Amino acid sequence: MEINKIYNENCLDTMKRMDDNFIDLIVTSPPYDNLRKYKGYSFDFENIAQELYRVTKKGGVVVWIVGDAVIKGSETGTSFRQALYFMAVSYTHLTLPT
Repeated sequence: MEINKIYNENCLDTMKRMDDNFIDLIVTSPPYDNLRKYKGYSFDFENIAQELYRVTKKGGVVVWIVGDAVIKGSETGTSFRQALYFMAVSYTHLTLPT
């Protein structure tokens, strides 16, 4: 990967070419709850979350900006489910002392 270069492509394609622990800070506001149309783009949340965890340096930060749609006066809970998934991904990568 070339540093300070813009890659206009699917983020999964870009992250797959990155080494582990490559990025200090990621700020993103991905599509959520079908609130916008993305011209056929499908949002692969689970794989993106796993790759984000892999490429973020230990001690690095991912800022994940999402909100929930409101349906019949109630929020969908998408942001909460995504937070739980990120926690699960981090727990599966824990290295326990021997």
